[in-house]
Amino acid sequence: MIEASAEDRKRRSTCNEFNPRTINRYGFSSPNGSDPSRSPNISLHREREQKWFEMLRSWDSVMSTNYRRVKGRCRKGIPHSLRAAAWRALCGGANIQQQNKNRFEDLAKQSSKWNETIEKDLHRTYKMHELFAEEGGMGQKEMHKVLCAYSVYNPKVGYCQGMSSIAGILLMLMPAEQAFWCLVSILEKYLPGYYSDGLLAIQLDGKVMESIVQGINPGITSYLEEMGLQSTFYSVEWFMCVYTRTLPWETVLRVWDIFLCEGVKVLIKVGVTLLLLAFNDKTIRDQCDSFDKAIKYLKYKLPSEMLEEDFFVGKLLSLDISERKLKEAHMEQLAKLKELFG
Repeated sequence: MIEASAEDRKRRSTCNEFNPRTINRYGFSSPNGSDPSRSPNISLHREREQKWFEMLRSWDSVMSTNYRRVKGRCRKGIPHSLRAAAWRALCGGANIQQQNKNRFEDLAKQSSKWNETIEKDLHRTYKMHELFAEEGGMGQKEMHKVLCAYSVYNPKVGYCQGMSSIAGILLMLMPAEQAFWCLVSILEKYLPGYYSDGLLAIQLDGKVMESIVQGINPGITSYLEEMGLQSTFYSVEWFMCVYTRTLPWETVLRVWDIFLCEGVKVLIKVGVTLLLLAFNDKTIRDQCDSFDKAIKYLKYKLPSEMLEEDFFVGKLLSLDISERKLKEAHMEQLAKLKELFG
């Protein structure tokens, strides 16, 4: 379970209550009433919309013959007006839904042993978003329906708290049935083992992330070890919630565009990017000279300009991490975990 720390609870309690008069373009109540979104280049935006519209019309053909083009356009950012359709196509949720007509409603009608646990988590998830702000409102009901249906669909996994963050971001963009099948695809295709007992898949990816950081900047690794800051202290929330509780929302959406196109390796690269941005400067490492200072800086005090979408995504995409390097790190850390756990 992802439990909020005292620092996290204190930070969140300082935010204003949901105010429908201060909603930004993504549906969140902004504390100062302003919308952080930049003024778009209208002509460029329309051009990208048209390209995506045409690509979605012949999706199977484009994916089979020109994946490189899809990858490049996802990295530039999917137009928000077409994000729902693009995400459904990228993750395969649209195809799975087509193959399972009416099954979602059948699953949703069945009782789930996770019902009470899911209900308790509803009010904690995106409470500053207009869709989920009202207790017992339509958004919370739809999230409850999707999560209970998944716990019935996959009883071996059932429900884990991080799932609500994934279901929530999908419900912000699409109806419940579409969100459900995208959730199924993401959990089974992209994040297998992330919500299993022991969270071994998350531990493994955290170790891979640490290994990559060590190869880029051994000084950061030495510092983290000296502070006792193991990846499990921060990467569990990062990975389980796919950064929805970590990054500014525009950056979250850009990360998801890339993640749904390129897979779970993106989550590792985002983690590497965060660690490099946080602790690449030795002055910062010297100032954060204790575990508490280091974890608070990493989780709550990174300068906002570092997390701004274009800057952050630029840093992410500039990482020189080859597929071979990732695979080697994965195999090495997997062998270590097998030796440790048997």
